Amino acid sequence: MTGTGPLVLVAEDQPLASLALRAQLEVLDYQVMAAHDGEEAIALGACFPVELGLFDFRMPRCNGVDAARALFEMAPTPVVLLSGFDPVSLPEPLPRPPIFASLTKPADLNDLRNALAAAATGFASWIAAQPGREDLVMKTQRERTTIADAINNAASDEPSGRVARQLLEQARREHLPLVDVARQTLHPER
Repeated sequence: MTGTGPLVLVAEDQPLASLALRAQLEVLDYQVMAAHDGEEAIALGACFPVELGLFDFRMPRCNGVDAARALFEMAPTPVVLLSGFDPVSLPEPLPRPPIFASLTKPADLNDLRNALAAAATGFASWIAAQPGREDLVMKTQRERTTIADAINNAASDEPSGRVARQLLEQARREHLPLVDVARQTLHPER
């Protein structure tokens, strides 16, 4: 992650498209984390304090809409839905939340900047529309920061995506909060 701006989770199964999006986001000074499919996007988004998602519509294991919904249930995160197809092929209306903007690939830098800004603005409006939402979002961001710190501080050669998936699967299996599973699994002595 090279930027200093918000952390953006890119979920794109095509390696060249993922690299191109990462390069564009870094030019825009965003920090970038990459997922290779929808399931990995859910796991990384649940375990790291991402502020925006950029999800491809068609991905293996879980499409971008379903991944955005699943992530939003665990940790409200605004998503820009990407499609290499005509925007008419996207579901209408786009589920809002979690999808606050859409973008056709390949996108130029200005379109990408505008879509991310629209998603952030739409999310801020969603938060402001109901009391208590801001507290929920702040709580999940704190929990994701705790989980990310635990993953980053664990002595492991495993990729972050794999560790995040394992933690999420364990939390689901044991019916425990993800943050508790991360603390117990990655730092059992505490």
